[in-house]
Amino acid sequence: MRISLWIVLAILLFYSVRGPGSGDAGLSVLMEPDGTGTWRDLVAQFNRDYPGSPVRLIEGPPATNSREDLYSTAFLSGEAAYDIIYCDSIWVAKFAAAGWLTDLSARLSAEDRNDFLPVELRAGSYEGKLYRMPAFTDAGVLYYRKDLIQTPPETFEQLLSLARSSQTPDRWGFLWQGKQYEGLVTAFLEILWGFGGDWIDPETREVRIDSPEAIQAVKFLKDTIGGVSPAAVTTYEEEDTRAIFQNGRAVFMRNWPYVWTLIQRSGALKGRVGVTAMVHAPGKASAATLGGWGFAVSRYSKDSERAWQFIEFLTRPAQLLQVQQRQGRIPSRRSMIPAEFLPILAGARMRPPIPEYAQASDILQRWLSGALTGRVSPERAVDEITTETRLLLKGERR
Repeated sequence: MRISLWIVLAILLFYSVRGPGSGDAGLSVLMEPDGTGTWRDLVAQFNRDYPGSPVRLIEGPPATNSREDLYSTAFLSGEAAYDIIYCDSIWVAKFAAAGWLTDLSARLSAEDRNDFLPVELRAGSYEGKLYRMPAFTDAGVLYYRKDLIQTPPETFEQLLSLARSSQTPDRWGFLWQGKQYEGLVTAFLEILWGFGGDWIDPETREVRIDSPEAIQAVKFLKDTIGGVSPAAVTTYEEEDTRAIFQNGRAVFMRNWPYVWTLIQRSGALKGRVGVTAMVHAPGKASAATLGGWGFAVSRYSKDSERAWQFIEFLTRPAQLLQVQQRQGRIPSRRSMIPAEFLPILAGARMRPPIPEYAQASDILQRWLSGALTGRVSPERAVDEITTETRLLLKGERR
């Protein structure tokens, strides 16, 4: 149902972009909702500073997977509904494998190659070619109240112990994103990797989640619910957790770096919050899930040179700084990353860059949600994730 609804919306957006006499309509870029006006201002600045075919901003739905559906529908039509793709790191393999993106390898200057985080360049590549120019990076981090916690935790047990001892009737111990969506995948992977487990090997396509470490990771999150985490955490997204934490009603929170900028602007918690890497099991290492956004050029674009000119403009330090100051996004350029986040971002881990990522993620989300809400046991959830993902990557049906 979700896909069919977005196909209808995609068709409507497609024709609104083209319209009668659309040959002179210029280029289009589909973006997230522009609540701050930042993107509108930058598009207007580009059109003023670089006369030529104008770029038009189209604001899509807020949900990332919904915008992915819109892009996919436009690509499948074989038309240039969107010339410039504001591209999530997890879309690159799917879009590039389908032949929908333009190879940007030769466009990357030596200066930019040296400044952008290597992991972001890898996340924008497929089979050795660069298809997405990095813009903003992300990785999961652990926020904590440093006015309540003297030394941040390093292990899962330390996190739980400190969360319990600092929790009050008006303040939760630990917040995370537990709704059935991509945010749950990113939060879970940090726990899974922290226990020493893994999900999918992108090189061999081997499914590795059938392990005691995976069951431990599911049980860890499930055991927090109703204890150090609110029962409603299974409905929370990033902004839900941020609002609670920023109002002083939590001790720890797993979230993204954008929250740091917002906290620094707020008088309530300014100077009272610290950030550290996600915790891990004894003898294991912490790991942050890499996020991040960049820009790609549609293979169907009517003016790929103009599209690249726009991307090159948006990914310069001056423009990235505007977005950082107004939206809190962290640029992918090492020279612009706050010192607090650089070690975490530089060592972040990619989700498996496979063309079937969306389907694999859906499998993981569904069964994780089932385990966290008590519909199935952690053991059964891991078993079903393993079975369905192996069938998916083999191209078989259950």
